[in-house]
Amino acid sequence: MSTALPDYVLKDLGLSGLVPEDVNARILDSAERAATMTPFSTPGYVLPYFEATGRIRPFYRVRLFESDVKYLQPRDSLNHIYFPKNFAKVLHRKSYVIITEGEKKAAAACKVGFPTVGLGGVESWRNRTLLIPKDAELNKSNTKLAIKMPAGLEVAEESETVLAVGLQELIDIVIQDQLTVVIIYDSDNTLHGLGTKPEVQRAAATLGYELRFRGVPFVRVRQLVLPAVSHASFRGDKVGLDDYILFEGPDKFGGLLQQTMSSRGAFPRHPNVRDYINRRLQRTKLSRKETQAVALAVLSDLDTRGLRLKAPTGDIYYFDHQSKVLLKVQWPSGGDPEYDNPFTQFMYREYGLSQADLRLITWLGTQFAAEQPIDNASPHRVLARPREDEDRVYLQLNDAQYITVDADGIKVFDNGEHSILFECDHTESLEAHKVSDAYHRLQQEPVANWWAATLAQVRLRDRDKQRVVAALLYYLSPWLFRWRGMQLPVELIVGEAGSGKSTLCELRLAILTGRPVLRNTPSDIKDWYASIVNSGGLHVTDNVQLANRELRQKLSDEVCRIVTEPDPFVEQRRYYTNADLVRFPVRVVFALTSIQQPFHNADLLQRAFILELDKSLAQNLQGVIRYDSKWKSKQVLGRGGRELWIAHHLVVLNRFFKLVRDKWNDDYHAKQRLINLEQAMVLMAEVFGTPSNWIPDFMVASSDRALSETDWILEGLIEFAHAHYAMHPDNKFLAATIANWCADQDEYKNNELLTNNRKLGRYLKSNKSAVFTLTGIREIGMEGNRAVYRFVGKPIRRRQEDYQ
Repeated sequence: MSTALPDYVLKDLGLSGLVPEDVNARILDSAERAATMTPFSTPGYVLPYFEATGRIRPFYRVRLFESDVKYLQPRDSLNHIYFPKNFAKVLHRKSYVIITEGEKKAAAACKVGFPTVGLGGVESWRNRTLLIPKDAELNKSNTKLAIKMPAGLEVAEESETVLAVGLQELIDIVIQDQLTVVIIYDSDNTLHGLGTKPEVQRAAATLGYELRFRGVPFVRVRQLVLPAVSHASFRGDKVGLDDYILFEGPDKFGGLLQQTMSSRGAFPRHPNVRDYINRRLQRTKLSRKETQAVALAVLSDLDTRGLRLKAPTGDIYYFDHQSKVLLKVQWPSGGDPEYDNPFTQFMYREYGLSQADLRLITWLGTQFAAEQPIDNASPHRVLARPREDEDRVYLQLNDAQYITVDADGIKVFDNGEHSILFECDHTESLEAHKVSDAYHRLQQEPVANWWAATLAQVRLRDRDKQRVVAALLYYLSPWLFRWRGMQLPVELIVGEAGSGKSTLCELRLAILTGRPVLRNTPSDIKDWYASIVNSGGLHVTDNVQLANRELRQKLSDEVCRIVTEPDPFVEQRRYYTNADLVRFPVRVVFALTSIQQPFHNADLLQRAFILELDKSLAQNLQGVIRYDSKWKSKQVLGRGGRELWIAHHLVVLNRFFKLVRDKWNDDYHAKQRLINLEQAMVLMAEVFGTPSNWIPDFMVASSDRALSETDWILEGLIEFAHAHYAMHPDNKFLAATIANWCADQDEYKNNELLTNNRKLGRYLKSNKSAVFTLTGIREIGMEGNRAVYRFVGKPIRRRQEDYQ
């Protein structure tokens, strides 16, 4: 056959690495010229078409030379998909199929082992011409042409798009064998070429939308954009599939193909998605298919420029590679007029979508969460929990950057690096270079205790040791949340109205996040859950007043659990279900302000650090109190601004981690129950050169005093212990001895738990540890079927002044 074809045919086929036998090429005869209306003076050859099985189809196209038109097909014929004659053999055991433009390119790829089909043109996967039987009835009105089909003939359901002959066959194969479709169109190879031309890329995207609509999964529709050919002898303005294989070799192309197949997602991206969307949304009514295609256009663009992510809680996020911002996905609904969340603003800026496009947004919301690929992620807010055995703090600087500090210094990273993702809109932006410059400047100076100096201006009831301990805690909390499993205490700030509780908390938040937002007392436990799981760093509840006893007990129990839980979470029933539960991680330290102590549970008080404020300390000699409305801003600006404060904290943490590296004791035995807190406080004191031998006893004594002052029974037992220990330190006694003494005291005679032998005995048994710690009383045995007690230790001191 090859000897019968002229040289120009052989040369043309050779440009694709083909010989006539590869495509069954033949010279044009008179019948084919007549069918294609090709002049007899125009040279050319015929490219017959095949079915997927290799059988000849009654269709062909002709390749012309010396003509303005390169290809023609029989007049009034439909577009066909070109299957090379060896397609079925090459496809065997492959996981993909390539769609390209042109018969020769498809045949060239199949020849070297890549299953490929060809289109007559980038848009030729569909037909714009409809063929109907000649006996169909036509009725013309002013605006429409009505066609009545003959009896027995079905009307196609997909009236919007009539597929090229063979494409549905290909789609069926793809779906049945779970193949990936790889679209490869010509790339621009000019000096300023940037992949495929816009009109070609638009066609690739449109084909992708059609394939997805026809049932091919989103993740199994991909596009490979051919790079420029590096071979010196190649001079073409375009790079086709056959060019790349011929000049770069099948192996190199196979590597490109493998890279495309293994990439996270490569759905063909529309070159101007916003224009594509707006043109279609101008129509008064979109069909279901058109709406789905527009949503897929947005989704493919989102996947090209970022990642769709799902948290363990079920929340969906989007990470934008360009801005490095992690957005929590919140779709507007018909009854939701709010558009102040970052994600809806992003969708409007990038795609012009609003609540008016609710039908489209409904589709997009479903596709966003359901279409693969969607990865797992655990977003952080403000501070990221350190990894196990990692002595490092991660702090969010802004929506796109975070900074780390360890014993070796600081480093700034883009959001998303090293799998650390911070959710946006939880902190006011800090400029990385300003924080870094301030850090290096402060490193040259002796470290000073800024918080101790600041707290000296606060109306603390104890401005000596309590001020020092509070300052040390503020350098640890919330910065070292769950570092080495450390349990940070609940911070209770107690004082009368106007004592400065809220202002102190606002100052801490203003430094940490730039947003001094205090939370209201929750009305129920669900409100509180919603607040804490959507916060990061420090969670402050202001002016806590809990008249509801059940809520107070529930909050107390939950706070205690979260403070000591290794991986703290809250658990709720999933909406619209009866049994499904969902867990939300909690990554905050709790601070609460109140006029009076809101909790009396021993469990919570032993996990708390209590800071007492006294408004009267602000009075002058005439008893007048004056408030400085700019005190908070003076504390921030007086140190050089928030950047300097953050840099100062990073310097302190750097020196703390250096001490940890040299002096941390894994076998440290603490007096304070919260894991690793006591040792960390001691080392933090060493950072500032502060004597620390008194700190463990002070922390325990403060907790014990708070416990004794909030429990009427313990208060009575402590008073009994002081009275009895002074006179009979070695005597044995019964619960009745305590009950009789309390019955004679005006302050306790009406307390039935203290004056009833049996009830007091049960209390002593169920609170052995607290009773011994505070009173020194311990059960030593039984006599006459009654428990006997004696002083094994001394009762605690009753006045805080004794510790100063």
